[in-house]
Amino acid sequence: MNARGVLGSIAVTTLLLLSVESGWMSFAASEIRSSFPPDIQSLGPQPDRLQPSEGPLELIAVGDLAECPRGRGLKGVLPETSNLLGLKAAFLPREDSSVETARLAEAYTDAAFLALGDLVYRSGTNAEFDQCYDPVWGKLRYRTFPAPGNHEYRTHRADGYFDYWKGQAGQDRTGYYALHRGAWLILSLNSEVPADPASDQGRWLAKTLEEASERCILAFYHKPAHSIKSRGGSEAAIALFRALQQAGATLVLNGHNHFYERTAPLDAEGRRDNHAGTIEFTVGTGGKTSHSIPPRDTTDAAIFETRGLLRLMLGESAFTWSFLSATDGRPLDEGRASCNPARQLTLVKNS
Repeated sequence: MNARGVLGSIAVTTLLLLSVESGWMSFAASEIRSSFPPDIQSLGPQPDRLQPSEGPLELIAVGDLAECPRGRGLKGVLPETSNLLGLKAAFLPREDSSVETARLAEAYTDAAFLALGDLVYRSGTNAEFDQCYDPVWGKLRYRTFPAPGNHEYRTHRADGYFDYWKGQAGQDRTGYYALHRGAWLILSLNSEVPADPASDQGRWLAKTLEEASERCILAFYHKPAHSIKSRGGSEAAIALFRALQQAGATLVLNGHNHFYERTAPLDAEGRRDNHAGTIEFTVGTGGKTSHSIPPRDTTDAAIFETRGLLRLMLGESAFTWSFLSATDGRPLDEGRASCNPARQLTLVKNS
């Protein structure tokens, strides 16, 4: 083979490896799967109603979970290629920082699990979900209601996330869907794609909120709109919070920041509103933790350097919460609040 042929072979091989590692091969595979009948390509579509249909509904919620280590050799440099070749990552589940939190979550056997994004680091690839997320969190898979985070979108179109969850992540790989249970409308939203009123998600959310008859609303998505730690890329989160608050939402759950925070009831712009505000919980405490940050005047509780999860009990007109330590299950912040009274006014206006 002449020099030109050798260089051509190297170029083709390099392009193939880059396509695998960047997620384009996953993209192609997902396009092929999309031509299959729905019952073949999914675990089953996400139900739009939660069971049991009566009595208080128990939920647990946390984000920012498992983390894949970088292996040595080929597994470290080309993890997706290694996965296709059957070379597993050097991952020991017992050493993952989210193991304690996962065990606590497993103990709440009757609770649906709201997964608040950044479910596996570093990039939410197929290999990372299969080799690192699933060994630690897989026991909760069939009672999980996921939302995507920014790390999932480090893989092209978040294909690793959507390939793993299939129909459980909603239809059409948009990353948002609605659930109905008694007095509660529960919304899984996507803070990683546009959410302004003119966007696809914004229009879907407005229509869903307008048509809903429930008097209490809970929404969850990855990035917080209002937190003591402000980070870039929150435009969609802010737009989502504004739309939810204006519709009379009771609470919003987020991850992204690696600490626990509970705000006061907030108005649409993030100012304290004790009469008709929406409470925002940040629970990015599945694995990584963060050092202390001074609170804002809108912060009612903040806990740092602590892994844990949020447990919720949703009643007909109120809810209770408790943030539980992953180490021993102790409640570190707990309370009760009524559903947002502004929601009833919105229902009357829309009727």
